[in-house]
Amino acid sequence: MIGAEIIKTALRLIALQPLKMHYFWGKCISWIVRVLMRYRRDVVMINVSRSFPEKKYDELRRIADGFYDHFGRLLAETVWFSGSSRKGRLEKSGICRYENLELLSELYNETPGVMVMTSHLGNWELLGGFMHYPNLGSPEPVPFREKDITIVYKELASKTWDKVMHDNRCAPVEADLDICCVESLEIMRFVVDHRHEKRIYVFPTDQGPYRHASYHTVDNFMHQSTKTMTGGAALAKKLRMSVCYMGMKERPEGGYDIRFEELCRDASQHSVEEVMNKFYASLERDIDVQPWNYLWSHKRWKK
Repeated sequence: MIGAEIIKTALRLIALQPLKMHYFWGKCISWIVRVLMRYRRDVVMINVSRSFPEKKYDELRRIADGFYDHFGRLLAETVWFSGSSRKGRLEKSGICRYENLELLSELYNETPGVMVMTSHLGNWELLGGFMHYPNLGSPEPVPFREKDITIVYKELASKTWDKVMHDNRCAPVEADLDICCVESLEIMRFVVDHRHEKRIYVFPTDQGPYRHASYHTVDNFMHQSTKTMTGGAALAKKLRMSVCYMGMKERPEGGYDIRFEELCRDASQHSVEEVMNKFYASLERDIDVQPWNYLWSHKRWKK
């Protein structure tokens, strides 16, 4: 696609700027989106007010403003990430750091495979750099390789932008890009084809199930009854995989600390609903700690 190649080239040229410069542009974007465009302001305020019914209006407004600051940083980081094909750039930048990668290594060693469940918390567009972030306090090598990791994503409506974002997510990846990122509607076939391999699947899990998709209702996520997709947990149960939650805590200076939390060692010994309830309990805990660090601009509780 010529259009996609033009956009990718432009992004990579912009990405040559230092990360601090991107954060400056992120602040400009935040102001434009929040003040001039008032981008989905009503959706953000409705989501935040329903999720934090105990908070006063001024507190809710500060959370919303904090979200727009985060949104600008998220866009800036995503553009910067497109220029991360050079080895060492991600590690040197410190944009992401692991707090306990040894837990993921342990699960990978001791179980048939690992389902890593995450959400629109932090910056999910940086997951393609999975093997290039430093592991705090643990110099031990990990037992898995880049080609053992597959990240699930949802295809965009625009073919051009879908190609741009797919390649952007895989900017630092040296393995086969078709293995690095797999579209959500193709993941079942991919898992079946690779069922005899020990793999790590990074599965973004959010409310708003696709049409005809199986779903579970979490009774009280952020004070609301919530329908959620169950694909990741169902696949883990079928293949007897371990399941862990991945959180991304935003640092004040920018970037994220990534932490893993074991949900179960053998998903076949648990119901899908039990795994999903554990996942949403962990996600809610992290949102309560950093309420701005979540994508509030989506209509997450549709009727």
